[in-house]
Amino acid sequence: MMEILGEIAILKKDDLSIMNSKLERMYRTASILTFGGGTNEVQRDIIAMAGLFMPRSR
Repeated sequence: MMEILGEIAILKKDDLSIMNSKLERMYRTASILTFGGGTNEVQRDIIAMAGLFMPRSR
């Protein structure tokens, strides 16, 4: 949230207003649109084996 709101995202001791905002809900429930779960080499190896039926790299 700091990337979007900047210093406004820093909560005071009893201030929970940002936690109930639409922006907060959208930020926390947004789909991660990255291809994650390992290094690029591991992902390439998985795609090569499962999708392209190539041998595993060594």
